Amino acid sequence: MKNHLLGLTTLAVVAATSVAQDLEELPPPRAEAFDSALSRWRSTHGQAWQARVDPATGQLEMLYGGNAAAPFRPDTHVESDWLALARHWARETRPMHGIEGAELVDEGFLYLPLGMGNGSDKIVARLTQSIVGVPVENGRMNVLFDIDGRLLALHSTAAPVSAGLSAVPTIGEGAAVRTALERFEADTGVPALEMRGARLLFAQVTSFEVRRALLAYQVSVHNDLEPVGYLYTIDAHSGAVVRRDDEVHYFDVFGTIKSNATPGSEADHAGNPPVETPMSYIDVTSSAGTVQTDRDGNFIFPGVNTPLDITVEYDGQFNDTDNDAGSDYSITFPGVQPGQQNDLLMNPSPSEYITAQANAYQHINVVRDYIRDVNPSDSTADSPKMTSITNIDASCNAFYNGNVNYYRAQGSCNNTAFSSVVAHEFGHGLNIRYGTGNGSDGMGEGNSDIYSMYVYDDPIVGRFFFTSGGFVRTGDNTRQYCGDCCGGCYGGVHADGEVWMGAAWKVRRNLKQTLGAGLGSATSDQLFSGWMNGFNQTQIHSIIEIQWLTLDDDDGDIDNGTPNYDDIDSAFREQGFPGFDLPYVAFSNVTELPDVPVDSGPYTVDADIVAQFDPPVVNPTLFWQVNGGGFNQVAMASTGGDGYTADIPPLGGNGIVQYYLEAQDNLGNKGSFPKGGANDPLTFDVGVPQILASWDFEAADDEGWQGGVPSDDATTGQWERGDPNGTAAQPENDHTPGPGNVQCWFTGQANPGDSIGTNDVDNGRTTLLSPFIDMTGLSGLRIDYWRWYSNDEGASPNADIFEVQVSNGSGWVTAEIVGPAGPESTGGWFPGSVAVENFVAPNSTVSIRFIASDLGNGSIVEAAIDDVQVTFLDGGCPPPTNYCVTSPNSAGAGSLIQALGSQDVNDNSFSLFADGAPPNQFGLFFYGTAPASNPVGDGVMCIGGSLFRLLPAVAIDGAGQASFAVDFANLPPGGGISNGDTRFFQFWYRDPGFGSAFFNFSDGVAVQFCQ
Repeated sequence: MKNHLLGLTTLAVVAATSVAQDLEELPPPRAEAFDSALSRWRSTHGQAWQARVDPATGQLEMLYGGNAAAPFRPDTHVESDWLALARHWARETRPMHGIEGAELVDEGFLYLPLGMGNGSDKIVARLTQSIVGVPVENGRMNVLFDIDGRLLALHSTAAPVSAGLSAVPTIGEGAAVRTALERFEADTGVPALEMRGARLLFAQVTSFEVRRALLAYQVSVHNDLEPVGYLYTIDAHSGAVVRRDDEVHYFDVFGTIKSNATPGSEADHAGNPPVETPMSYIDVTSSAGTVQTDRDGNFIFPGVNTPLDITVEYDGQFNDTDNDAGSDYSITFPGVQPGQQNDLLMNPSPSEYITAQANAYQHINVVRDYIRDVNPSDSTADSPKMTSITNIDASCNAFYNGNVNYYRAQGSCNNTAFSSVVAHEFGHGLNIRYGTGNGSDGMGEGNSDIYSMYVYDDPIVGRFFFTSGGFVRTGDNTRQYCGDCCGGCYGGVHADGEVWMGAAWKVRRNLKQTLGAGLGSATSDQLFSGWMNGFNQTQIHSIIEIQWLTLDDDDGDIDNGTPNYDDIDSAFREQGFPGFDLPYVAFSNVTELPDVPVDSGPYTVDADIVAQFDPPVVNPTLFWQVNGGGFNQVAMASTGGDGYTADIPPLGGNGIVQYYLEAQDNLGNKGSFPKGGANDPLTFDVGVPQILASWDFEAADDEGWQGGVPSDDATTGQWERGDPNGTAAQPENDHTPGPGNVQCWFTGQANPGDSIGTNDVDNGRTTLLSPFIDMTGLSGLRIDYWRWYSNDEGASPNADIFEVQVSNGSGWVTAEIVGPAGPESTGGWFPGSVAVENFVAPNSTVSIRFIASDLGNGSIVEAAIDDVQVTFLDGGCPPPTNYCVTSPNSAGAGSLIQALGSQDVNDNSFSLFADGAPPNQFGLFFYGTAPASNPVGDGVMCIGGSLFRLLPAVAIDGAGQASFAVDFANLPPGGGISNGDTRFFQFWYRDPGFGSAFFNFSDGVAVQFCQ
């Protein structure tokens, strides 16, 4: 054999051709399927992580529940370190939230001293969103860390899609202002007295519960005599008004609620007369200049030794007060003496209008000092300076419109400028400053009430608002949460806000009962402050409890409870929130088995399992099934400590494998992983997916698909195929990427310019039916598709739905139901998948149908289907396997061989590649029918059995590389290769001047050929 190979030196050497490859920049990654992105995150950073999807975008709103180690240890006091960490995690989580890193702008970081309460300190880094230099309305990403830099949570309210957005307006600012002024007068019937500028931004506009970014002007228009004021959002391309927000936030009261106080939390009334109160941060003016008092009202003019005339009014560092009933109050104290204590009293003879000015001024300072006391580094309340307007000639109200405004005593109400009302109205301004906003679902009102309750440690908002006594609202209310689907369910923002203010007060009440008044109050204050800074929650949703628990947590795992879990969770549940269930049995480090091309079992599943409250762990069990054949179970064995293990046996073929874990604690309480158990198992494939059928619906005909069946009874909105026109409820484009792909199936079709809901599904159901699909003899069958479903009301859960059914001729079985509420029922393309064998036995008459229904409750229901594909699993080919050894050569450690391309002989696209060979020599690829390991020449020959050379010989290029494209139609005589064969390949090459034989070998590679 040695002489035979040496004879290769007589072969002609084929000149090597160097091919330069242009490397193109990869396109930006597309948003990945959320579940797979979350799965990869968990596999890297731990299974405890959970995610909340924003129902208006279908993408990540909040990632929480675990902890991820920092890629570097940040310096606690260095802002750039925390912002760098925030950007790192923003990049890592991009597949879930879809926000480009270039859009995120550093805002800053804040230390959250939660350790001052019954918790642990944390740090939040904040990023804002800007697209092509234009800011995004409420576009923020807040990233929460523990003091060691471990990631605890990421909360995003950024606009999810920015690709293709233009930052150049079509209409000018002047046109937008004119539109706003005209619309204001049309909306209100009163003239616009003040216009507060036009701001260009990307507004986040929600239509039919789908949120998108839109280049827009925002123009604020007011008439404060009424008072009424609106913020108009105007499309910067079409000039249309797309949103109107109320900028006047009243302290509205319904019924006979009463309040009044100067000291304490009551209104100014006969039973609660004014008392001497230090005026904080007030301007003190004299011929020696102007100074300000400190928090306790102390002032000093340094270096002055002569008497001064001092003038004071209710104007200071953080706010000023105007009197709408006349001149602003001012008093001058003549001849104030140096060198002695001077006690100077403003408003010495109290009157309603002057006391109202004093109250409005001082209680802004009280709220500001509260925020600084809770977190000394939080400057949110310091600026801009707030203006209060008191003694407005009206009764029983107060409102916020950029200023805070209070009514005089009149009718049945006391003057509304007093403690808790001031805190509430200033709270509206703080909501805007923090980014929480004053949304229409009651969030702004509820949040403003929390300032009142927490600052004054009193559940009553507006004590003695009315002359007959009573109050406006109380945190001890019993108004119940309506669910994430149904914000604003009580028909008024104040009533809707009671849900949130009630839950927040009960958290404070519980903590005080458990920890004592001092520590309990401090802990609730820290949680509220940390939440306002650490998150950017704009709606009353159940995720708020998770956010508070994340702040309360002390070990990066909220599934094992938090220091104050019971007090927080029971408070939310008391108000009707769903609560956050702690698992009795906690699972971590669970093996997530990968797809494999051939059966290579057993498949080992390891996990750490802990009975959190009543140990020990009892009956840890692995459940598994193949192709929907019913779950088998096997007991998991202890590996020591918290570890357990069990095996899924070899399948003996191909299939879709689903598995989950289950265990109990000592009291019989069960837990499972994933939490859904058999309804949400982990999955992996054994075999290679093969396409059985696919439809992108671009063909000239319907290819056997039928829109509408005889049993359908919808009067409008029947399924049809074409290029959708698009409305807020319908897709504008099909799902298929690429040019020339425009068609899909959709329910009904509106004409351009028609109102939303034209020709939508009404008064029944409509069906899209597939042709028969022959699945005889196949396994691991899936039907994948992309669907669009929009239901604007989310009503009638058993009627207004999107349903997927599958049949094998023996009746229809429901495989999936979407709606009527949730993130996938508000429009947008979402993937769907049916594992066929979980529902029906495969045969020659399998079909699938998609049903959209609306039984006439007035909601707008639309649906669409695109890109249906049917796959099955076959045996596949195991990947090529390198074996044997290589040997050192004149180029280095030795040459290595690779097998590239398709292992299906029918494809005829298989090649061999060698690297690490001596440059500018020549060599030969050859193969055989058996492996070997024999010393030959200066290396090891790895092939035995029958040997065959692949001609011609190849030149080794200057980089030490050589390749050969195998032509299965022109193999050496007797050396034919068919699917099912396994062959062994190696590279022989010349190496003059090295060793004694002057030739050597690469290692070997074994290749199985199959379809």
